[in-house]
Amino acid sequence: MADDQKKEEKEAPKEVTKDDKKDEREAKIEELTNQLARSMADLQNFKRRSEEEKIGFVKFANAELLKIILPILDNLDRSVTHLPQELKDNEWAKGMLHIHGDHLKTFEKIGLKKIKTVGEKLNPKKHEALLAGPGEKDVITEEFEAGYSLLDETIKPAKVKVGDGSK
Repeated sequence: MADDQKKEEKEAPKEVTKDDKKDEREAKIEELTNQLARSMADLQNFKRRSEEEKIGFVKFANAELLKIILPILDNLDRSVTHLPQELKDNEWAKGMLHIHGDHLKTFEKIGLKKIKTVGEKLNPKKHEALLAGPGEKDVITEEFEAGYSLLDETIKPAKVKVGDGSK
């Protein structure tokens, strides 16, 4: 009979007190609170990454479009710089010069800028040296074709002539 009594004591469920239940609830609340905090942080990180990707995609798409348009802008620049003197007062020519200026202002608004060249130190990320000649070493002496950057990233390097260090 002593064995039966020991068996009953072992099988008897342990009495759960109110404090035990309260501790269990508090532990569960803490666990769920931590999960919620992690989920909120994950959501914020996802939103940030999504926005960065969207901005990167738009920037890439704009750069690709501008690479297609830049040769047209270069040709327009050439036509403006080679406008014959006798046409400078022509109303049609003045209108074309005005349109050229509007194009440049519009491109500037979206972040497109001409890369500075003459008098600047050669920067392989911004300039493509085609020739070297008399002048201060590695300083640009002539621009053959304009280069452009979009939001501080070079999308077309300027084609230039640099000094070779001789006089």
